[in-house]
Amino acid sequence: MAPAAESSARRVPRPAEAGQLGTREDLIVARDPARRGPRLDERRGVVHSIVVKNVLLFLAILVVAMVPLAVQYDRDSRAYEIQNLASTLEFFAERGATWLDVRAIASLTRPEHKATDAYRRLLANLNRIRREFGVDNAVVMRRQADGGYTYVAIDHDGFDIGEPAQIHVLFPATYRATEDTWQAGEMMHSRLFGGRAGGEEYAQFVQINTPLKVGGRVVAILMLNKFADPVAAAVRAKTTRVVGLSAGLIVVGLALFGLVSARMLRPLRTLTAAAGRVAQGDLGVVVPEPRGADEVGRLTRAFQGMMEGLRQRDFIRDTFGRYVSPEVAQAVLGSPEGLKLGGDRREITLLVSDLRGFSVLAERLPAEDVLRCLNRYLERVVEVLVRYQATIDEFQGDGILAFFGAPLAAADDAERAVACAIEMQRTLAQLNDEQRALGAADLAMGIGIHTGEVIVGNIGSERRAKYGAVGAAINLAYRIESQTVGGQVLISSTTYDRVRTAVEVRGSLDARLKGVADMVTLYDVVAMRGTYAVALPDTTRTPLVPIEPPLPIVCYRVDQGRVAAVGIAGHVARASREALEVRLERPVGQRSSVLLAFDDAGSQGPNQTYGKVETVETIAGGDVAALVVLTAVPPDILRLLQQRSPIRL
Repeated sequence: MAPAAESSARRVPRPAEAGQLGTREDLIVARDPARRGPRLDERRGVVHSIVVKNVLLFLAILVVAMVPLAVQYDRDSRAYEIQNLASTLEFFAERGATWLDVRAIASLTRPEHKATDAYRRLLANLNRIRREFGVDNAVVMRRQADGGYTYVAIDHDGFDIGEPAQIHVLFPATYRATEDTWQAGEMMHSRLFGGRAGGEEYAQFVQINTPLKVGGRVVAILMLNKFADPVAAAVRAKTTRVVGLSAGLIVVGLALFGLVSARMLRPLRTLTAAAGRVAQGDLGVVVPEPRGADEVGRLTRAFQGMMEGLRQRDFIRDTFGRYVSPEVAQAVLGSPEGLKLGGDRREITLLVSDLRGFSVLAERLPAEDVLRCLNRYLERVVEVLVRYQATIDEFQGDGILAFFGAPLAAADDAERAVACAIEMQRTLAQLNDEQRALGAADLAMGIGIHTGEVIVGNIGSERRAKYGAVGAAINLAYRIESQTVGGQVLISSTTYDRVRTAVEVRGSLDARLKGVADMVTLYDVVAMRGTYAVALPDTTRTPLVPIEPPLPIVCYRVDQGRVAAVGIAGHVARASREALEVRLERPVGQRSSVLLAFDDAGSQGPNQTYGKVETVETIAGGDVAALVVLTAVPPDILRLLQQRSPIRL
């Protein structure tokens, strides 16, 4: 294929656009500004500039990101500094404890002992600890028999020996820390105390308790306190400096960002102006060659490619107005010869699908709901057909005719067709889940597949044509599809011969088809193996249950969509949600389509449904027992069956 044609093929419009032929002006936006919509006003204020919007957006993102980071940084830094302070206090306490005469401390038990040399030495050492280590308090206390603690000495000499430790009253948690140290006989890790106590607010402080021992027995506790507020203030100052520096860098970055963005947007302004001229029908506009390989450069090249595509659009429009399949379009766009009427004979695999009972469903729903349901169904199955590279010939209401092998043939056409049919049934099962969630009725689809020789090509006139197929094989594919029930895929023997190594079938059946002299063998597909491995969803039927008393019916044969004028009287003996066992006065053909009319005055809605006769058996008395697989069950009929069933269907 020529490069130009190949480029054109990549711009194939969707099938919904096909057939919209017209002059050049048909695809040009109207020149009337009121119809064209708002144009880019180059005189707009700076506030509307993309650069300004990008800068503001970038700034907002940074602010949103930085505020939590700054808060977290402050918390982490504070915790880190408090931990460092605690570690330092532990070192000071361990060192300071070596300066104290523990035996002398053990002898200080009464207030009058404050006059002794031992007390004065202790007080001097506590003040030395406070001065040299920079702590706020250095305290020695001992435990009493009742579990409480009393002061031995405080660096500021503000309490008597034996006076209760007031800090334990204000902050009970400090008592637990001191008690743990006394009981364990070892230094305990520091904690942060303070806050509100006794109706007043106290500064937070870090405390460390060190046991003082004589002969391995704890006789006193050295407690060091250090206020944490200066640490917090230092952390806040550090955080402020970091945030300020970051803000400065952000301002510089935003300025550079705005400058670079402005330079990058210059080519976009050029493209915007060129797009405006193109919108007015000027396809001769030329844009400068891109100078880089960035997004703007790629956008410029894409715009140039679009311009080339628009110059070819008359040819493309005429072509795609006559073809509905992208694959077909790509095959014919290589040369104008592809537009000529005519075709060639080749073997293809045909797929025919049809919704079972959709006509009955359409009778009971508003037109809008019918079309909505049908379009939802077609959207899903067409997606599957496209994925398996099918050429969609036509839609006939809820029916689809598609084929594999034209215009492009492949060795696995038949395999793809069968796998596609199975995938369509799986997709419909998923759609039915959505239908039930919406309170809508389930859909059932039958699919027939046949491989045969047909003539494929351009069919129609010079003004209107389509790519399609004609031949007896198409009629046979439709006949095969008519033998299916909902959820079933039947393939002909010719198709089976081409996929026998990859297909799994439930069995085969011999059917007499209209227009075919001999019996035709059909195969009931359940799965594919190998490259296109896929299986039908589980279609296990629910058990038949008795209907008491039997529900009267009249059975009419349906041939080519026409209902017989005379019916066969009978009644429903057993039923499930998928099938009915009916007793009839006269025989009915196996695999024939029938309409069942229910004779019940209590039905307020449609009292008929369609089905296909699966088995026929003559029973005692000359009556006929037939198993009819239903295409759809209207709610009114389902209620009738439920009323006469001993268990819920």
